[in-house]
Amino acid sequence: MTEGIKKLFVYGTFLQGEPLNHHLRNCKLIQAMEIPGKLYNTGKGYPAALFDCNPKETVAGEIYYLSGDSDKKLKELDEVEGTRLNLYRRKELRHKAHLLYLYEAGEGLKGYLKNENTINSGSWRRKGSVALKDPPEFALAFEKQQEERYREFPPKDSSGMVFLKGDIPILVTAPHATRHLRMNKLKEEEEYTGAISLILHALTGSHALYTHWASRIDPNFYDESPFKKKLTKVIRKFGIRFVLDLHGTRVQRGKDIYPGIGNNREFLIGNDLYLDKFEEVLVSNEIILGSLHVFPASIQMTVTKFVATKLGAPAMQIEINERLREPEGNPKGFEKLIDSLTEYINYIKS
Repeated sequence: MTEGIKKLFVYGTFLQGEPLNHHLRNCKLIQAMEIPGKLYNTGKGYPAALFDCNPKETVAGEIYYLSGDSDKKLKELDEVEGTRLNLYRRKELRHKAHLLYLYEAGEGLKGYLKNENTINSGSWRRKGSVALKDPPEFALAFEKQQEERYREFPPKDSSGMVFLKGDIPILVTAPHATRHLRMNKLKEEEEYTGAISLILHALTGSHALYTHWASRIDPNFYDESPFKKKLTKVIRKFGIRFVLDLHGTRVQRGKDIYPGIGNNREFLIGNDLYLDKFEEVLVSNEIILGSLHVFPASIQMTVTKFVATKLGAPAMQIEINERLREPEGNPKGFEKLIDSLTEYINYIKS
């Protein structure tokens, strides 16, 4: 074992929210990343990958810092990955600034590494994630890890946010998925908004951007922030044509969802049909839309206002009532929310 390797790249059932992520509970999630390689579906509920086989293909995953006794943790992971049975083999890899370990397919999985089993997106999130089958269960598991970082600021090698590349020109953002500093006060996180952005990414192919460590600058308040810098790069690079910005409101608010599109719908940039369709979808799913003037997203430099006025893309902020963001206490309501937002994004996509 190379001395000093403290990072691990995971791409399947060890990802946040997935069944084996609890093995990484005391490890620090640094960032999402794509690494050159090819991803395959084993048909057994987990993927396998080969790396360095084609630089034009990539495998999407997460990089973790192995805190504490890394040798002990790696022995545990070797056992879970079946390295003694040659299901997987642990491999060293240098990618950009990262020297890390990852697990690639061993001889025991060789029979599954066929072209017909290729996951073309390179993303297990899009193919086999729990989010695709059981959004409430996924959200609960995801948030259990997320809440450990609500109040902690990111380590030096992390931006504090996760970007997931999609394949449609729609971006779902969750800038308050963790706590954030506004006027020197640490404001509350808006629970499950990060999980919802990831679930929508898995279900629709939208891009997603959410915080996974506390933010030193509130992305939805100040003109300049790391989140908005990343947002700008994503919108320009991928030609984003609509941004859906997720936020949360408390149960004291009477309605289910409040849209923010400016005082006169100006943040939709002429696409008023987007609001009409949003209301239609919510009504069909028995979700009540609140007034446009409760959270207009126009008072300070919100993400929605920034996207529309600075980057020229239509955007909508939505404030989701806490009772719909409660996958444990209200799983049916949570599923209605996910179904509605999925239907809406698919409409915009078409």
